[in-house]
Amino acid sequence: MMDIYPAMDLLGGAIVRLREGRFGEKTVYGNDFTGTARSFADAGSEWIHVIDLEGAKTGTPCHLHIIEKLRSEGLKVQYGGGLRTEENIASALDAGAERVYAGSLPAKSPENLEELFHRFGDRLIPAIDIRSGKTAVSGWQKDGSLSPEMLLEKCKMAGFRLFLVTAVNRDGTASGPDRKMYRELRGIFPEVSLIAAGGISSLDDIRCLKADGLEGAVLGKSLYEGTIDLKEAIREASSC
Repeated sequence: MMDIYPAMDLLGGAIVRLREGRFGEKTVYGNDFTGTARSFADAGSEWIHVIDLEGAKTGTPCHLHIIEKLRSEGLKVQYGGGLRTEENIASALDAGAERVYAGSLPAKSPENLEELFHRFGDRLIPAIDIRSGKTAVSGWQKDGSLSPEMLLEKCKMAGFRLFLVTAVNRDGTASGPDRKMYRELRGIFPEVSLIAAGGISSLDDIRCLKADGLEGAVLGKSLYEGTIDLKEAIREASSC
């Protein structure tokens, strides 16, 4: 069984999708936040995966006010973007997020990982964002100093067991997930769980990721473009 996380990317008061994280290449899908969340809930989703793109760009969360609206539709909120301090993380959780994910903070302050885990536990998911074999930080605008494997190892040693791993080069492209990358990470770290993001565009992609042992999959463009039906995706991910 694998969890499906329908995504909502927020920028400039609208729901958008970027291509490979580039702010200059965006597609806008309206601004009906509650209606979109309701459609996810109606399809059977338990979660909504919120990407605060404005927060990722500016370095501080900009859409915490929307969390309660999404929760009111019966969804658990997984929130990220701009969570670069412990105070930012605490604010997102206090605003109602069930879990948060952060990439820049773990990557830039690996010496504080044990403290982060002690304070937030499994409500914080380290985000390992990978572009051309390197970690990407600061809203994917810069390369990180640690390799993906080194960052994941340091997070694991601090106690973290669930990770969001995004193939940045495939995000928003509908070109399929980077199965080779996930299989390699699963081989190195068989004791941790990975949520895949980037490029997932078909039910076959979901079948393959489930067969590869992924814990979950984030769906974005494929839902808004209609190449994947969310109800069918959840059924496929939940099947034995």
